[in-house]
Amino acid sequence: MKIGEIIEEFVCKPSKIAVVGASQNRNRPVYGVMTYLKRAGFNVYPVNPSLEGKTLLDLPCYGRLSDVPEKVDIVALFLSSKRQDVVLEDLRRLPYRPIVWMQPGAENDEAKERLERDGYDVVKGACLMATHQVYCALDKSAREEIIGQLP
Repeated sequence: MKIGEIIEEFVCKPSKIAVVGASQNRNRPVYGVMTYLKRAGFNVYPVNPSLEGKTLLDLPCYGRLSDVPEKVDIVALFLSSKRQDVVLEDLRRLPYRPIVWMQPGAENDEAKERLERDGYDVVKGACLMATHQVYCALDKSAREEIIGQLP
C-alpha cells in the first residue's frame, strides 16, 4: 500500500492504533501524540510492559501487542531500534498484518526491510500526529492532489 493510501484510509479516518512505547510522562512526545489521537477520535491502545494493567488517558495499558483485544490498523512504534526486537517478534505472531508506523526516533532500516519482505506496510520517520494535522485538515480534493505527488 502506498503512503497516500495509508493516509487516506487510516490516518484521515479514525482507525485503531496500538501505541508501542506508551508513557505516562507528559513530557514525552508519545504522551502528546496519544492525547492528540484520542481527541481526534482514534481508538488508541497504549502498549508498554512496565505499565501493563494500569490506566493511561483513561485507557487500559497492555503489556504486549498480542494482549490488545482488537485487531489494530496501525502499530505506532515509539521505541528506539535497540528496543524493538521483542515487539517485532510479537508483531509477527499476530494473525494479521497491521501497518507499522516508525515514529521519528524509532526508525529501523533493517526491520523495515524485513517487515516489507514479510508483507507489512511500513511508514518510517513521519510523525503520525503531524501527518494527520497536515493532510487531514485539507478538503478531500486538495488532499488527493498532494497525496498524489507522494511516492
